[in-house]
Amino acid sequence: MNGLAGRRILLTREGEDCAAWAAELERLGAVPVRFPCIECREIDTPALRGRLAAELPRARWLAFTSRRGVAAFATLRKGGGTGPAPGPIPAPAAVPAEVKVAVVGPATAQAAAKTLGRTDLDGGPGGTAASLGAALAPMLAPRDRVLIAVAENAGRTLEAAIASAGADCARLDVYRTVPSPPAARKAASSTLGADNVFLASPSAVSGFVNRVRLDSAPGIFTIGPTTTAAARAAGLEVTGEAARPGLDGLVEAMRCAS
Repeated sequence: MNGLAGRRILLTREGEDCAAWAAELERLGAVPVRFPCIECREIDTPALRGRLAAELPRARWLAFTSRRGVAAFATLRKGGGTGPAPGPIPAPAAVPAEVKVAVVGPATAQAAAKTLGRTDLDGGPGGTAASLGAALAPMLAPRDRVLIAVAENAGRTLEAAIASAGADCARLDVYRTVPSPPAARKAASSTLGADNVFLASPSAVSGFVNRVRLDSAPGIFTIGPTTTAAARAAGLEVTGEAARPGLDGLVEAMRCAS
């Protein structure tokens, strides 16, 4: 990820995620502009806590596709309440020893290790539900039960991989990604101090167009096909699409478009 000196990049993820990407871009010499266009909200209801309590003892594996899923799971296991991401779960609420923990990649593995105390399978640097599914499927025996804790708007890729291995899947939607609402007065893109925009989800696309009026032609870079489709449906001209997930994929797409 070289050649970023002076590149001004608008980051549209949730605030904490923007901060993590901004730090890395600054290290590489770019100029990040934080402009969160989404908010992540945990889903916490008595019904969901009850379902988790019923499903977890039946599970052979517990799978996460994001660190936010880990945090939301921990909140549910603690018995409710919203707010900042929880610390380590007290012993009575820990994941049972017989339930193995699978995660999508290094960041989620770090969150699981801190919050749950361990990770048994890391999907690796691919960092997608597909890469996690590919790593997890060979580990499953027929009729194993996998409990997945994911975003409400997450796709079905991981579930399909589990089903293809002959295992059973129970899905818990533990958080949702909410786009910024339409602004009464949108910001002009020319005033935002960036000439490139990174869009990492369809929700970020919605939040961006809700907040911004294009009066310039910034480079629009998307994290994958689903986000590209959402951007084009919203009337945005996509400059480049990441060939692999994460910040490095977006930077690579931007460099290729230069």
